[in-house]
Order: sequence, then C-alpha cells, then structure tokens
Amino acid sequence: MKQIYMIFAIVVLIAGCDPYVRTEVEESLYINHQSLSMFVGEQMQLSASPTELTCSWESEDASVATVSASGLVSGVGPGSTYIIATSGNRSARIPVTAIVKVTLEDLELESEVELSVGAKGTLSATPVPAEANDYGRLEWSSDNEKVATVSASGEVTAIGLGRATITCKAGNISKNITISIFRTVNVALLKPATASSVYQNSSVYVPSKAVDGILNTSDATNRWLCQATTTNGPQWIAVDLQEEYEIFSVQFWTQSGYPAIAFQFQKEVDGQWVDIFAVTGNTATAYSNTFETTKTSKVRLYFTNGARDGIVRMYEMQVNGKSYE
Repeated sequence: MKQIYMIFAIVVLIAGCDPYVRTEVEESLYINHQSLSMFVGEQMQLSASPTELTCSWESEDASVATVSASGLVSGVGPGSTYIIATSGNRSARIPVTAIVKVTLEDLELESEVELSVGAKGTLSATPVPAEANDYGRLEWSSDNEKVATVSASGEVTAIGLGRATITCKAGNISKNITISIFRTVNVALLKPATASSVYQNSSVYVPSKAVDGILNTSDATNRWLCQATTTNGPQWIAVDLQEEYEIFSVQFWTQSGYPAIAFQFQKEVDGQWVDIFAVTGNTATAYSNTFETTKTSKVRLYFTNGARDGIVRMYEMQVNGKSYE
C-alpha cells in the first residue's frame, strides 16, 4: 500500500512541472563614449567591448568627422554626424559634434571693486574674443580669505577690513582684481566745525553741536542755529576732517517743520569750494543723499535758503566715509 502512494506522488510531481523554454539573450556592443564633442582638427579614440570582438567603424558624414579602422575619430568640419560601430549582428551609433576652435586670448575684469564688511558681490570675466571656446569653466581664488572669499561662480563675500587679490583663471590665461573691504565711518564726528554765523551770537548754538554725535531733536539747546539767509545772505557750516577720506554720503537733521530749502554740499579743492551736489526745494528735515565716492579733507554745507524764516536749525550732521582699518 505504501508503495502505491509513492508512485502516485511521483506522477503528480512530474505532471506539475512546466516544460523548459529557452530565452534568447540579446547581444550588445558597448562603446567607451556615448557621444563626442570635438574641435575641427582634433582626434578622439573610440573602443568597443567586449574587447575580443572584431569591430568595423564608419562615419555617416565624412565632411564632419572621419573614423579609422581602429576607431580613431578625426574632426573634419563643423557640424554633426554619427559614427557607426558594427560587429556581427551587434551595432552602436555614437553622435559626434565638431566645432571650429576659437582660442582664448585674454580675460577682461574690472580693475577694482569695493564692498562693505558683510556685503556680497558677483564678479564677471569677459572672454576675448567673446566667441572663444577652447577653455573650461572659470576658476576663481582669493589670496586673503580673511578679507574676502570667492565662490566657484565668482561671488565675493566681504569678511574683514583690508584688501584681497581675486584671481580668475581660464586655460592658460589668468587675471587679477583687487577687492577693497571697508566699514562706514562718520568722518565728521567730533571734528573741528566752523560756521558763517551763530544765531544772535549765542554761545549755545555753536557749530560744534552739529558734529558731537548726539541726535536729540527734543533738546533745543543741542544744535547749531545761524542767522537768517533771508536777511544775511547765504550761511554755511564747514567741517575739517583733519585727513583725506573717501566720502560717499551726507545726512543732517533740522527742526521739525523747518527744513533747509536750498543748499550745496561742497568739498575743498586747492583752497576752493567745489560742489559735490546741489539741492533746491527740499522738504525733508531728516535729509540724506548718497553720491559718487570722492576724496576730500574738508566739507561744507552752503545754504542759500534756510528754513521758511531763513534760519538753519541743525541738530546733527553726519558725513559717511570709508575706512579700511
């Protein structure tokens, strides 16, 4: 009885097996480059694997690129084509683009850039000629990363005061640019100040009050007042900065409701006062103006029309300059 059961089980197992099916494995040809980009006159080697195969090579357009029996591709003329590799029933098509080489001759950069501490700026380099194509990406570096760092894309970050040289390199060409990092300083603070007049010759409203660094518009005694421009002609306040600075903005504050209407901001050049800018019709009691950086050791606000009664009531004056230390 046991023997009958065993024979039955074997029959069931044999009957349950699927017949063996043979699957054809597709044979492939692998090339060491999926595509080629090359200059006219340049050569690049293609190779096929498996390496034991004998491979034939052919160009679809020999006016763009040719290929030798060993797979050496030569750029002939600008354009695009395909290189065909064949071994038996295996084949591969490799796209090829050939362009005319334009040699980079120079890089153009700004000569100098200034940034305030903590600021960022992006540098750019212009290739000469503009269509030059025989170089890779631009490489940027800083010789003093305590002053300024530069990213791979040319973005400069101002770290500390001073100057750093940023180098841009492309191929065999390299150019430098100086980065100057400054902090903004009120160069008029506590410096000697003189004025055309003081209101009623008072010892309270002296010009030094306008550069003492104390801005308190509720303290009527802490300000400079002049005689009225309506009856006494133009009035001015001058500040001796005591050394030459690069200045770029000025601010001053006058009494509410009494803005200085017309004035010039000036610098001294060879003993003469020269306008940096002029204003008419001003209505701001908290006045501010940023201008192109200029060098000077003395500045002056020259009022041709004070407030509506002609009197300038100035609480504070601030001249912003650059310090690299």
